[in-house]
Amino acid sequence: FGPLSRNRKFGYRLGKGETMEEILASTSEVAEGVDTSIALVKMIKEKCRGYRLDLKYPILFGVAEILQGNLSPSEGLDGLMNMRLRMESYEGFSS
Repeated sequence: FGPLSRNRKFGYRLGKGETMEEILASTSEVAEGVDTSIALVKMIKEKCRGYRLDLKYPILFGVAEILQGNLSPSEGLDGLMNMRLRMESYEGFSS
């Protein structure tokens, strides 16, 4: 996560107000985290049983919502920072 990280550059530009489409159209670099986060959310929704998965994976789901233009970075941060504190646990999922 150094200053030359493609994911960091992408996130910085997103935070400054550019959309995912604008950033992708203006660069030839690949920020692996973009497609990975969206694909991971899709996989979790398909493979994991239960409800309110966004509460189990708030950072991942928040990042995907921001990337897809459903939340602004500020809204995503507010949502994360205003979540109730709770005990976290890891529940793996099977394929």
